[in-house]
Amino acid sequence: MKTRIFVLAALLLSLVSCRKDPLDDVQPGQTLYKGTVSVDWREGTHDNENIYVAFRPSEDGKKADIVIYRIKFVPAMPVTIDVTIPDISVSGNTFSCDNVVPWALGGAYPKYTVYGLEGSITEESLSFSLKFGEYPTRFHGTVNKE
Repeated sequence: MKTRIFVLAALLLSLVSCRKDPLDDVQPGQTLYKGTVSVDWREGTHDNENIYVAFRPSEDGKKADIVIYRIKFVPAMPVTIDVTIPDISVSGNTFSCDNVVPWALGGAYPKYTVYGLEGSITEESLSFSLKFGEYPTRFHGTVNKE
């Protein structure tokens, strides 16, 4: 029993320690924002403050990915994870997608398929709302100045 617990702890530690620091992961053309992710969960809202989110537009500007770094969406989650929402359609300063499977920990998470993502971006801020599966989620942040 102790061996299984040790192996599980080592695995979780390796997953957490191998993740990139958001400040070191900024790619050309992307902007890093810092703000609050709010999740409606169990008769209340769980706010995750000081969360980094990257907006990564494609070269032609018609698509983008959003990466949410080191998020623990609800208190019951045992670890923080990085989540990527791919294949977002961009039109001017607004963006949207529906029925898109997010990626985390190296794989797809269809249980938390993204529905109804809608957002806007300016030179100083990023805001969006969506449902991860059945959980309404929102983000609002400003350009990271660190």
